[in-house]
Amino acid sequence: MKSISLKLWAGMMLLVVVVLVLLWSFQIVFLENFYTGQRVAEVRNKGIEIAEDVDGLDSTELESRLDSFVYDYNCSIDLVDAKGNTVYSNEPGMRMPMMAHNNLRASLFREIMSGKIVTAPMTHPRFDSNYMVVGIPVVLDGQVAGALLINMPLAPVQDTAAILKKQLVYISAILFAAALLLSFVMSRSFIRPILEITGATDRMASGDFGVRLKSKSGDEIGRLSEAINHLGQELSKTEQLRRDFIANVSHELRTPLSLIRGYAETIRDVSGENKEKREGQLEIIIEESERLSRIVDDILHLSRMQSGNLVLDIAHFDLNHTIRDAIDKYEILSRQMDIGIIYSDTPSTIVKADQARIEQVLYNLINNAFNYSKPGGYITVSVRRKDKAARVEVSDTGEGIAAEDLKNIWERYYKGDGSDSKNTIGTGLGLAIVKSILESHNSKFGVESTVGKGTTFWFELNLDNIL
Repeated sequence: MKSISLKLWAGMMLLVVVVLVLLWSFQIVFLENFYTGQRVAEVRNKGIEIAEDVDGLDSTELESRLDSFVYDYNCSIDLVDAKGNTVYSNEPGMRMPMMAHNNLRASLFREIMSGKIVTAPMTHPRFDSNYMVVGIPVVLDGQVAGALLINMPLAPVQDTAAILKKQLVYISAILFAAALLLSFVMSRSFIRPILEITGATDRMASGDFGVRLKSKSGDEIGRLSEAINHLGQELSKTEQLRRDFIANVSHELRTPLSLIRGYAETIRDVSGENKEKREGQLEIIIEESERLSRIVDDILHLSRMQSGNLVLDIAHFDLNHTIRDAIDKYEILSRQMDIGIIYSDTPSTIVKADQARIEQVLYNLINNAFNYSKPGGYITVSVRRKDKAARVEVSDTGEGIAAEDLKNIWERYYKGDGSDSKNTIGTGLGLAIVKSILESHNSKFGVESTVGKGTTFWFELNLDNIL
């Protein structure tokens, strides 16, 4: 299997080869044709301008224009009349070799005199050098009165191509060597962080979530390294939560099971004949069985909600009436724990949500408030309009939650330092269930807390869900 490093190196070398091939093609193979075409077109256009101006120039001006043209374009030129007689020649001794050939001269001359602009390549009969002949008709009073014959040597183009070939040999060798070195270095520098990422992910797959990548680059690989580091942090957190969850569930299940077994054995071996003791112990067994059932139910509910299998029963109901029913169920507990619970009735607020799940949210938030409140304190439940939402708040006067704990309180079985384990109500899954229910309703929710003063949990139902 080919590695990315080899593929990258091969791709870069292929690019260099393609560039060199194109460079050689355009500078050597196509240079002569391209240059010749451009040069001939330039000479032809300039010759046409002179031919069009012949009628308006005197002999001195015409000769000056033709001499300047010969000098600028390094060519020879003949101006002949309609009978083929030479009117002007820049160097009589340097006549075009083709003019010595009467047949070729006659053929070229006839074609020009017919009004056509003629371009014809030819070879010098003695020196075997290449020439380009451009013939342009001279029109006076609407009639072809002569011809302008331009002889342009092509030798400079060939000389330039020969020089470029020598240069390109050295350029190609240097470029190829530099490409070999640079592609090797770049492929190594590119593949190294990928290998580090691969090693880190392998270690994470084996359970080592503490591995971290060091990357200073700000490119895509650097961002990938940061994402891998973030993944490691989240996996470490998840792993710790999993361990805590297993430990807490084991503890929560062990306590009621131990009590049930202990009292059942006591009834069997000791107090089975004593009705009063038996009934008291059976009552404890029933209470612990119910507690065990609540733990199992909460675990199942949370699992269903977090797996996305929870189906909400959306309907219209009075939010104030639901809150009042929930508070009434805590009346006995409020007296037993000496913790007041306050709720002021507000105008009827009809909302569209899953009533049973919203009741579950209220129960869990109120339970949490009892857990963090001390005798003599109080819990306040309120409903108010905020912007376009109905906002429910559950506040307590407990010890509050430290700032570093606020981001973790929604996790399963997470407990801060402010709860009294002896008076704890619920299964330790309450806030995790609240979070899942409210997220399934697409509701906003949060917590505000000040250490030493208390905590307020809140959630909102958008007015889009309010009748």
